[in-house]
Amino acid sequence: MASIKKIEGKKGISFQLIAYMGYDSQGKKLTKTKTWRPSFEIKTDRQLDKAIKLATIEAAKFEDAVNSGQLADGKLTFADFSRRWLQANEIRFAPITYTRYETLLVRINQAIGHKRICKISPMDLEEFYASLAKVKSEATGKLLSQQTIKHYHQCISVILADAVKKQIIPFNPASRERINAPVVAKKEPAHFDDEQAKRFIEALQRETDLRKVAAFTLLIYSGIRLGELNGLEWQDIDFDKQTIAIRRTSQAVKGKGIITKVPKNRTSTRTIKLPAIVFDILHAYQNWYYDQKQAVGSNWIESNRLLTQSDGRPITPTLPNKWLDTILETHRLPRVTPHGLRHTNISLLIANGVDLRTVANKAGHSRTSTTSDIYAHVIQAADEQASEVLDSVLTPRIKKA
Repeated sequence: MASIKKIEGKKGISFQLIAYMGYDSQGKKLTKTKTWRPSFEIKTDRQLDKAIKLATIEAAKFEDAVNSGQLADGKLTFADFSRRWLQANEIRFAPITYTRYETLLVRINQAIGHKRICKISPMDLEEFYASLAKVKSEATGKLLSQQTIKHYHQCISVILADAVKKQIIPFNPASRERINAPVVAKKEPAHFDDEQAKRFIEALQRETDLRKVAAFTLLIYSGIRLGELNGLEWQDIDFDKQTIAIRRTSQAVKGKGIITKVPKNRTSTRTIKLPAIVFDILHAYQNWYYDQKQAVGSNWIESNRLLTQSDGRPITPTLPNKWLDTILETHRLPRVTPHGLRHTNISLLIANGVDLRTVANKAGHSRTSTTSDIYAHVIQAADEQASEVLDSVLTPRIKKA
């Protein structure tokens, strides 16, 4: 919160306005100051009280102007601005997104964090990306992929775009007009075709762990995200209307444990209608769930989550990945991830003629353009199939003699 400091000089009383801007990377409090003098001469206590009130108001205005970027600071470094940017957006970002930015900024700030944000050039960024191409991943021991380097670029670009918005810099040096961004060839996520999807459903029918059957039946029939599956509670299942409601997401975030929160986009909160077979399976699973709860008795930990451990606690959000790997290996099916089951669902809907708006709503995409961009190859194939259908219906056939 802004503060003031009275200064007595030869020209009378003035005030130092102090704006607080958080902390720097070493934990030191950041401030910006400005001298303000009232328009009247201060001779009495009453005039001093009036001046203090006016100075306090001016200090608050000054702090707002500083933190909104209306007063550009030529000494502001990228590291300090990125730290303030991350703090300001912590609530808005999904936990896994926030942690990802935190991780990326470590290496970014090592390279350009010391630079004044107004002095960063496109060439600085291109040199940084070139240096990343020579770095080996600590996790894999391999050189960083172009996709990872692109993530670094996207992180820098979104931060600098915010600096432009706050009038701290006149333009974004990471924009596509000013820099050759890392190029990544589009790679279609591994997913099942229609025959493989049927084999997968048959494989689930031979599974004895009803948690796995329920989990993967929901994923392939609904196309929801893994985090949305982990966040499902029994109250979200409407057996009468045969719908599921997506109201929350649950993810494992490195260093922070399991985080559950509402979906970040308005369109991600949605209700999905599903076939009767899904609810037959959920009924069977619910019976097992209540039998398990009764068997555990007083040691049961109530979470109301759909997918739980044997004592009622929510499963680890990454556990379905291991479940799925085991099922696919056992039944000799191509390896896909839980996200691949979502991709399978959406691809099958588009390929079988479901309109794009309906598909986007089911997927939780805020725009149909998002769906069309991701699934352009499926849309193209469906378009070609539609052309062949019209050809077979409308084009006269010449009988051969």
